[in-house]
Formats: sequence, C-alpha cells, structure tokens
Amino acid sequence: MIGHVFEVVNAWSGLIETALGLVGGWYGKVAQNRLAQRQEQLSAGQQALALVAQTREMIAEHIQRIDVLTRQLWARDDVIQEVYAQAIAARLLVHELDANAGRPPRQFEPLPSYPALPAEQTDPLPDQEGIKKEV
Repeated sequence: MIGHVFEVVNAWSGLIETALGLVGGWYGKVAQNRLAQRQEQLSAGQQALALVAQTREMIAEHIQRIDVLTRQLWARDDVIQEVYAQAIAARLLVHELDANAGRPPRQFEPLPSYPALPAEQTDPLPDQEGIKKEV
C-alpha cells in the first residue's frame, strides 16, 4: 500500500508540486500582507506617540511663556499703579499750592481709569462665531 502511494505521488509529482507551490505562494502573500498591515499599525502608533510628545512640549512651552508674560503684566501694573498714585499726589500738591497762593485750582485732564477695563475682542475666533449665532 505504501508503495502504491509512492507510485501515485511519483506519477502526479508535477501537478502536486504546482499545487503546493500555488498554496505556498498564496500563504506567503497573505502572511506578507498581514505583516505589512501590522507594521503600518505600529508605525501609525509610533507617529501618534511622537505627535503627543511634541504637543506636550509645545503646551509646556506655551504655559511657561504665559507665566512669564503674566509676571511681566503684574510688574507693569505695579508700576502703573505707582505712577497713578504719584500723579494724584502731584495734582493735590498743585491744588494746595494754588490755594496757598490765592489762585483758583488748576484744571487737569482726567486720568484714564485704573485699573483699565478689559479690551473688547474685535475679531472673534471661528468657533466663537458659531456659538454666538446659536445662542
């Protein structure tokens, strides 16, 4: 019986080799496609992680810059407050000198309001336009 199997295999060897070659080639192509797909997924994941890291760095830089700008704003506000107080003191002193000299008090230009009112936003962001229209 085993001899008979060898004879059949020997007789059909060309067809069997071709069939095995086709099946092996097909399986190899499927395996190659799956490997390429898996590699693309890993590559996309690596790109996403790199993008997240880059975004975190940018956010950290922006937070640091905002912190510096906020400190500068506070320092300017302190200076403006001091100048404002000195301007009021100078006006009071001039009024006192005018009163001592018997002259009518001098009229000064009014000082701008302090603290300054928040500036109005002239050009709203695109997202804010849609929200304003809906409300």
